Amino acid sequence: MGVTIVTDSTCDLSPQMLNEFGIKMVPLKVFFEDEVYKDWVEITPEMFYKKLASSTVLPRTSQPSPEEFLDVFKQEIENGNEVVSIHLSSKLSGTYNSACLAKDMLDPQKIFVIDGKSASIGTGVLAILAKRLAEKGMPAKDIASLIIQKTNTIRHIFAVETLEYLKKGGRISPAKATIGNILNIKPILHIVDGVVEPFDKVRGMKRALPRIIEEVNKKGLDLKNQVCGFCYAGDLSEAEELINMIKQELSPGELIVTQIGSVIGTYVGPGTFAFIFFEE
Repeated sequence: MGVTIVTDSTCDLSPQMLNEFGIKMVPLKVFFEDEVYKDWVEITPEMFYKKLASSTVLPRTSQPSPEEFLDVFKQEIENGNEVVSIHLSSKLSGTYNSACLAKDMLDPQKIFVIDGKSASIGTGVLAILAKRLAEKGMPAKDIASLIIQKTNTIRHIFAVETLEYLKKGGRISPAKATIGNILNIKPILHIVDGVVEPFDKVRGMKRALPRIIEEVNKKGLDLKNQVCGFCYAGDLSEAEELINMIKQELSPGELIVTQIGSVIGTYVGPGTFAFIFFEE
């Protein structure tokens, strides 16, 4: 009996990365008016940002149904495996609840569904860590316990070009969205207990990453033994300077780098970047 790690498409691990790590994924959907696409399956980040730039209407998103999780969970249980399923913050999406409903339809003793309290590559890093524990032969219950501990120490800090996408998508209040509307002020946000909150603001995007690096150093964190994450809403070649700065200034033991996909991209918009680390 093995342990299968499942996540959803908002982990922003590409199909190639999911295949490389051996992680199963259930996609969310993004809607451009009458067109429907499965996140990361039927629409790549490149396709999404191109469509977003030419669209006059903000796309909509939807979570997977319990039945979509049920199909994946059932196959793994029938194959004699346990399941650890790790998802986008339950305070940002109903995806976690859909997975919980599917678990209750099957075998709650063999399926462990975790609220990642994060988003994008934050969820992705948690899934990768879980997979590595599974490869060491750890039982699903113990993996779930350790990953839940990780959700309490994960730091997800991100900078956006504009708060308009988060405001229009209902992920922050209009009042919070006003802070970035003047003088080229760029908001830095973080996810606190699964909720997007303001962290700081800087004059221009070039000052955003140095401010995040300052936060890591201020807390005296050593990232040399950590698996960290970086994600960017756009072509990763545009983010090379940011990636190199993280490697040079913080020396993470491992840095998982990916693009922000269509569902998360709907709410943060192009030019957004995030850095994920653990406060431990």
